[in-house]
Formats: sequence, C-alpha cells, structure tokens
Amino acid sequence: MKIDFKSFIFKKPFGLRMILMLSGVVIMGICVAILNMTDLGVDPFAAVSYGLSDITGISFGTVELIFNGILFLIVILFDYKRLGFGTIGNMVIVGYMADFTTYILGCMGITKVENEVVNALVMLGALIVFVFAVALYVNAGLGASAYDVLPYIIHDKVSKYLSEKIKFKYVRIAFDAVFTVVAFLIGGEAGAITVLMVIALGPVIEIVSKLLGRLLKLEKV
Repeated sequence: MKIDFKSFIFKKPFGLRMILMLSGVVIMGICVAILNMTDLGVDPFAAVSYGLSDITGISFGTVELIFNGILFLIVILFDYKRLGFGTIGNMVIVGYMADFTTYILGCMGITKVENEVVNALVMLGALIVFVFAVALYVNAGLGASAYDVLPYIIHDKVSKYLSEKIKFKYVRIAFDAVFTVVAFLIGGEAGAITVLMVIALGPVIEIVSKLLGRLLKLEKV
C-alpha cells in the first residue's frame, strides 16, 4: 500500500492546525507549572517526569524530552501513523514551557500559594485551561504524544488475545494508574489532581474536544 507522506504530514489547512497545536502545547506547559505550584498534583506523565527530575538533578523539560524520546522510538515501531508535528511539539515544548513558567513565577516571588482557598481556585482555573489546551492540541490533528499513543498500541495488542474486546478507556485508565503509582513511589508530583486525571480527565477532554471541533469545523484526520 502506497502512503502519500506529503498529505499525511501536511494536513490541510496546515497553518491553522500548526497554530492550534503550538497554542495547545504552550498553554499546557504553563498549566503544568501552575498545577505543580499548588502541590495538588499534575498529570501522571508529568508527575513521573518531575520525580525523575528531582532524582537526577536534570531539568523537568530535559527529562520530558528524553523520556518522550524513548517512548517515541517505541511507538514508531508499532503505530507511526499516529505521530506527527504534534508529537514533536509536545515532546519539546510542554516541558521547557513549564520550566520557563516556573522560572518567571520564581522571579516574581511566586513559588507557592499559602492560602488554601486561593490555592484551590488557582488549581481549578489551571485545570480548566489545561483541558481546553489539550482540546486545541487534539483538534489540530497533527499527531498525538508518544505517551498518548502507547495505550492504543497496548489496547490493540491485548485485544488480539482476548475473546471479548476490552474497552480502550479501561486500558487508558490502567496505563495512567501505573504511571501515577510510579510517581508516588519515586516522590514525583503526584496528588489528588493526578488521581482525578486518571479517572475523569479523558472523558472530559473528549467532550470538550468534540465541542471545540464543531466550532473549528476542521476535517477529521
């Protein structure tokens, strides 16, 4: 089967898709930094990355880049069609944007919100914006992060050996749960928000992405 790589990579309208993707990953990075500041947890992948950053002394952005790079090599062997510019954007930008945001907030003297009520409001606001940012990223259709693609690969492989096909959402929840446990074990930034993301973030992002997709009216890819 011949693959048209040009149309596969440069999905029309390419300019708009790039803007959506870049906006999404930049905002995601900012939100990760703010969520980390609240000490209530971040998404499972970031939670593990923060833990590895503390252990190795390497910056969070660099850890995410290396970790994503390893996962990217695994994914490219099994399901490269889900990869694209969005994969690279997520790999490079989210972590370093989080580092940059943390640096800027530190320069402003903001490292932690002491007031519990204000802290909870900051967390809620950052979480809402994070969901919107992921929806922008998803609707760009320029490829998913390697971390997000792996559950699909696992789902496909596991389904082949089961008499009854398992629902993807259960594979994703189990996948995120494993990373959450690892984050707790290595002292990563896991908390109540991390657990909430494991259970509810996927369905919420799916709903928001569909609503945003209707507004953008982009062809599904």
